[in-house]
Amino acid sequence: MKMPSWVRGCVVVILLGGLGLLAADRAAPAPAPLTIGAAAPLTGPRALLGRNYRQGVELAVDEINASGGVLGRPLRVAFEDDQGDNPSAAINAVTRLITVDKVPVMMGPHYSVAQLATQKLYCSARVISVTGASGVPVTAQGCRYVFRVRASDALVAPALARYVKDHLKFSRVAVLYVNDDFGKAGADRAVKALDELGLKPVAVESHNAGDKDFTAQLTKIQHAGAQAVVLWTHDIEAALIVRQAHELGLDLKFAGSTSLSEPSFIQLAGEAANGVYSANDFIPGVPTERVQAFVKTYTRRYKVLPEIWASTYYDATHLIARAIQAAGSTDPERLRSAFFSLRYTGVLADYRFDPNGDGNHQIHIVTVRRSTPVWVTTIKF
Repeated sequence: MKMPSWVRGCVVVILLGGLGLLAADRAAPAPAPLTIGAAAPLTGPRALLGRNYRQGVELAVDEINASGGVLGRPLRVAFEDDQGDNPSAAINAVTRLITVDKVPVMMGPHYSVAQLATQKLYCSARVISVTGASGVPVTAQGCRYVFRVRASDALVAPALARYVKDHLKFSRVAVLYVNDDFGKAGADRAVKALDELGLKPVAVESHNAGDKDFTAQLTKIQHAGAQAVVLWTHDIEAALIVRQAHELGLDLKFAGSTSLSEPSFIQLAGEAANGVYSANDFIPGVPTERVQAFVKTYTRRYKVLPEIWASTYYDATHLIARAIQAAGSTDPERLRSAFFSLRYTGVLADYRFDPNGDGNHQIHIVTVRRSTPVWVTTIKF
């Protein structure tokens, strides 16, 4: 039976329409990912912390992409290894992110010594760094492209000093710090905060990063008659210090920086970790709805509780995505303006960025009980 001409015409139109749709599909590929960078300790003695950093970022990226990405594009993160507190490795990592990956914004470096070593690179290139480095100098160098998501040591030290005096009731306090930019800046602030409260330290001692034996420093502190020691050092060294004090039978109470409530510190310090106090931006037991939702999601995915590195860079990733979306582009000046306009409730804080780039204005006081960090109170500024 011969097909009527009008039917043949309809078939041709339908076929051409279908071919047109197919051609349109082929002409509209998926949008290219929008790539940001991350300098993190992927190898070396800080690699465990780098793993936590990466997991926090990955969780945030998946949430962002599930909600439509950024500017209609999937978000991607290029990682480079800065080995934590290794300035040379950090310089290499940041250089690759800028010149090879050509990222408009990056996370890290995290350690203050590495952050300060790389600022000239990313500031000159107008690449924004969103960091958890807490050393006071990080946002005091005049760089217009650094934004900090953790509380500055300028807030941490006074909060910790006041807690030592008003709640722990110690009058004879020593300070022990790591001899790098992070430790020196933190110790200076701790000494000043103690002085202002009438607690001039009875001893101030230092050690080098990577040291294993702290007998000499602890002996001097004991002979000075200290009741408590404010520690401003990294997690591994802090664990060895409190463990050696315990093994020497020294009757000293320890309080200090974030390191003293990190899982790596607690695991290495063992029983000696119990009773230690610290100022920390995050522990899983902070009793807020936002923190508990994050803890539930993170634990379900990774089968382990999150800690400060995971939560810091989870927040950093979400902040970057929001800033790019608000700016409508990755232009560095528009991105800067977007960060200053952000008001965002994250896991660590309710963020608002000051002109110097500081965005977190609170800190938790934490103690360790039965090898678990326990929230005591939150101090807001």
